[in-house]
Amino acid sequence: MFAVLRRILPLLACAAVVVGLVAPAGAEEPHPPVQTHIVGGSIAPAGSYGWTAALIRRGAGRTNGFRCGAVVLSRSWVLTAGHCVIDYQDQYPDSVYGEYVAPGFLDVLAGTQSLTTGGQLVHVAAVYPHPSYDFASSDYDVALLRLARPISAPEIAVIGTTASELPLDDAGATAYVSGWGTTSSGGSISTALRYVAVPIQSHATCGSAYYPGFVADGELLEYHSSNMICAGPLGGGKDSCQGDSGGPLAVQAPDASWRLVGTVSFGLGCARPGYPGVYQRLTATSSWIGNARRFGPFNPDGSAYVTQQYRDFVGRAPTASERATWVSRLRSTPAATLITELQASAAWDGNAGMNARLYRAAFLRNPDSAGLDFWVRKRWSGKSPVWIANFFTASSEFRGRYGSLSNDEFVSRIYENVFERGPDPTGRAYWVAKLDKGTGRGQVLYELSNSSEYRRKTDALVRIITTRFGLLRAVPNAAEITASQALSQRSLVDSLRTSYRYAARFNG
Repeated sequence: MFAVLRRILPLLACAAVVVGLVAPAGAEEPHPPVQTHIVGGSIAPAGSYGWTAALIRRGAGRTNGFRCGAVVLSRSWVLTAGHCVIDYQDQYPDSVYGEYVAPGFLDVLAGTQSLTTGGQLVHVAAVYPHPSYDFASSDYDVALLRLARPISAPEIAVIGTTASELPLDDAGATAYVSGWGTTSSGGSISTALRYVAVPIQSHATCGSAYYPGFVADGELLEYHSSNMICAGPLGGGKDSCQGDSGGPLAVQAPDASWRLVGTVSFGLGCARPGYPGVYQRLTATSSWIGNARRFGPFNPDGSAYVTQQYRDFVGRAPTASERATWVSRLRSTPAATLITELQASAAWDGNAGMNARLYRAAFLRNPDSAGLDFWVRKRWSGKSPVWIANFFTASSEFRGRYGSLSNDEFVSRIYENVFERGPDPTGRAYWVAKLDKGTGRGQVLYELSNSSEYRRKTDALVRIITTRFGLLRAVPNAAEITASQALSQRSLVDSLRTSYRYAARFNG
């Protein structure tokens, strides 16, 4: 058996497509038979290990183009191995991509347990190898891929670095590795996702197997405890193998939730006694992973994220100074901070909030999405609140609901809608006199709906409506409002900005 080093899939040829991969160093023949399956494992039960994804060479087909494994971290981000995005055939010899392939080289297949059917095949928008990745030593062998559109596949949380999380990848823990590949040496690629349970070994054991200076087939196979773990029974028989590179090594936490503790990196052979598989240890890279993907569908530098929030909540692009200030602030504050501050601003309340209150005061209902979007844009174009309120009181919906009202009847109706009571004599006389002298009815509607009493009454509802509308451009239904009431504002913002619906607004 030839040595399997990095566990990327060697060349799979067909008459029409040549996949841009290289055979492993030291292979015994130009195109040797390959064993690329999860060794000693089983077909994954339906619905399990759903965060396992595949990297597919764009345009080459799911099986002929199968390159590596990957892991779904969120709607817009997947993780793989750094060596899976190396430009082995020098197809992109320029300063933009350097040693790595261009985003257009890869698609991600997710949300299926079959390479041939189901799931989502999504273009990669950007490739981010770990800045400390070293091909020669396999240190920090991870890369993040930002997707051009969101995926709905199950996601897995990366192991944290708290006292309760750190023991999850201790020696002796049982981990599970999953992936696709052939079921026997020289066989055809399996269409079914496979998995195997492997014990995590101690750093001492791993370091003894892959000792300093250990070279096989011309490649350095050193174990570095600073950023690696190894897993597999020392007697062999169970392991990841070629084609599994970048795939998940997962551990189940005490509460039955799952944590991603590693990604497939390299090994000597597959399932050989004394040589467990080596994985990138994610406690060493979790901070980088979190910082890189925290802006959801946007690039890690935060610039596009800031621009989009200004467009959604302010109605314009940020100035250069505003953008620079926020990009700097977001280096040390949560991503949700920008949204929570813009949503709570007087400008947004005086637009989306004001319009939401007008809808309820005039029509006793929440705004519809198209209507709120229309009036928000009118406010951004310079129209005043009273100008908008005048349209509400003159609308066919208002007339159809209340009929033709005298000035006295109109004042009574708005008081009932806003305060759930009739006007006091002084208030009635004041507003009727103003209307009789020619003041537009919109003035009454606006001032009463903007009163401190009505604002307090509707504050929680309006906050939810304007937050969800600002991020999703959709007014929530009753069930969504109820669900949102149980969340803090920070949690609400985070749940929305990391959602499939939010990412689906953007492409590329």
